[in-house]
Amino acid sequence: MSNNDLFQKVKELKLPIGKYALFGSAPLGIRGLKDCHDIDIIVTEDLWNEYQDKENWETKKFNNGTLYLANGGVELWKDWGPGRWDIERLIREAEIIDKLPFVRLEKVLEWKKQNGREKDLRDIETIEKFLRMQK
Repeated sequence: MSNNDLFQKVKELKLPIGKYALFGSAPLGIRGLKDCHDIDIIVTEDLWNEYQDKENWETKKFNNGTLYLANGGVELWKDWGPGRWDIERLIREAEIIDKLPFVRLEKVLEWKKQNGREKDLRDIETIEKFLRMQK
């Protein structure tokens, strides 16, 4: 599934602005900097509770024990790690691109540096280069 297909799936959910933001690789994907395999969406507690009981949404457990909801290539998260992230603030400060709210690249960079996985190291280089070119 292409980035555009994944972003279209999110649009079709018609989630309320101010209640969610796309995180993970999505802020890179919308800029054409990375191919996304899924879409991670951080959501407010009330939106999480609403989707927890919706048909076609499955509760799954991440390897650190964090629960998330999955429907195809779309995942809803009420918590984000590693570290402690202010989900409400990330959502409030999200930037709208193509009618979808995305966590700011500076925050994605901070998160990827905390994670430090091999794929994150590649993304860190990509994000830093992109941000330098934007200045």
